[in-house]
Amino acid sequence: MNLSVEPGELVLLTGPSGAGKTTVCRCANGLIPQLFPGELQGEVLVEGRYKTSEYEVAALSKIVGLMFQDPDTQLFSPTVREEIAFGPENYGVAPDDIRRRVEVMLKATRLQEHAEKNPHALSGGQQQACALGAVLAMNPPLLVLDEPTSNIDPVGSETFLQLIKTLVREQGLSLLIVEHKLEELAELVDRLVVLDQGEIRWQGRPRDVLENVELMDDLGLNVPDVALLAVRLRQRGFDIPRLPITVNEAVEVLEPFLREGKARVAAEPWKRAVVANPDANASESPVIIQAHELMHQYPDGTEALKGVGLEIREGEFVAILGQNGSGKTTFAKHLNGLLRPSSGLLEVAGKDVRLQKKQADLAAVVGYVFQDPDAQIFKNCVRDEIAFGPRNLGLTPQEVAHRVEEVAEKLEISHLLGQNPFFLSKGDKQRIAVASVMAMKPKVLVLDEPTTGQDLKRSKEVMELTRRLNEGGTTIIVITHNMSLAVEYCRRVVVMREGRVWLDGSPREVFRHTEELAASSLKPPQITRLAHRLAPLGMPADVLTVAEMVELFFPGEVLAG
Repeated sequence: MNLSVEPGELVLLTGPSGAGKTTVCRCANGLIPQLFPGELQGEVLVEGRYKTSEYEVAALSKIVGLMFQDPDTQLFSPTVREEIAFGPENYGVAPDDIRRRVEVMLKATRLQEHAEKNPHALSGGQQQACALGAVLAMNPPLLVLDEPTSNIDPVGSETFLQLIKTLVREQGLSLLIVEHKLEELAELVDRLVVLDQGEIRWQGRPRDVLENVELMDDLGLNVPDVALLAVRLRQRGFDIPRLPITVNEAVEVLEPFLREGKARVAAEPWKRAVVANPDANASESPVIIQAHELMHQYPDGTEALKGVGLEIREGEFVAILGQNGSGKTTFAKHLNGLLRPSSGLLEVAGKDVRLQKKQADLAAVVGYVFQDPDAQIFKNCVRDEIAFGPRNLGLTPQEVAHRVEEVAEKLEISHLLGQNPFFLSKGDKQRIAVASVMAMKPKVLVLDEPTTGQDLKRSKEVMELTRRLNEGGTTIIVITHNMSLAVEYCRRVVVMREGRVWLDGSPREVFRHTEELAASSLKPPQITRLAHRLAPLGMPADVLTVAEMVELFFPGEVLAG
């Protein structure tokens, strides 16, 4: 592979999981070949003269600021403030300048209120924000960011990316950023590079590369909704010469069709079967989770839950959304006894969790898949990792072996059963963590950001699996920042804000509340935001998918039916 980043250039590197993106990042500052074993051919030069194989990582870090995909492996200082200050202190920056940089980063990362907290006590998204602030505080000429916003809420993600662009432009920095979020980044970067199986498939201006929408879609990449819409409308005969990337561009392209009568919107009522409709029988199912005035306060005084009231019935498929620090993960960890209520009531399968002395009793009912698989995996063999739970349930060796083979086949990880999970990719680790919980066949499955760091294809594979489990009777609770996946797979959406339930309803109901979502640092899917903008011209404002909007557009006169 041959790849260069010019001074002051912003380069977006994307591609399916396992394409080699993280390997490129590790090569940029000498982690490969100095800390990761393997065979390296060719060379990597920084600033045209420093070979990364000949200079220590500590020396190269003055030039290349690298942020890992998993922030937990990068944080080690006792407080957020000290974490951000650590790099400049080691470079001998003047104290006043260090203080200024720290305050700028605390504000930019929205961590002012958490400045004196231990970074490991933060939520996953806040940890990512802290790691990003620590890297940016060092002002290296080249930033290499490996999925820096994968755990950050949509509005926070947009704020960060704008901050990065501003810093890069103002300070003349260069940027190599790995991300799956093409919608947010396509208009911010100078060049888009698509990597697949260790090779560059396409590169060029983002708009030019995205013209290959079908090929990008085949690779499982998250193409902007409006770009995919434009391609689908072209296939229906609409003359759309310029591919839109943003909502504003899509409005400019589509509004004239509607205003000039070259297109019509199908009349209501219309079938919207693409999105799962709420289960009509859900209200008749037994309640399996009941929270009333649930509160939790951490030892440092943080009130994470401030009176949560929530009822979840057997067989539901629920998405829990909210900005970082809203209490999503804290609530979920109460469901299987990882945390205990400070006050209030929480019943799981009719039992008060405060009276359950053994966490194993709750774990048999509620399976929990952590946001970070490294916090969950501990065996040196994938087979033993998956077998651990069933063995502790007292199952026979034959039944344990059967369950291991069964879930491994469903998750397509049978070929990994004999390997050490710690040497695998984060995406594979995530699937192993899911398998280890699935093997226990819990009544409720909680997945905390199960698609973090995975491309759209892999993400949908995980969600399709949970859909099949749900169809089999398992209650599914998914914590996610991916609005599109929540829309496509979940029949109910719960939005949390500041430790309370803020919105609760079907995806179509919840995503109508744009102002309340914005207050929660959330945004509806891009196609829904486009529908809102086109509503004055007859477009239903609650469109949730590209497929739905395609079915609404017709050339010329409206077609009957």
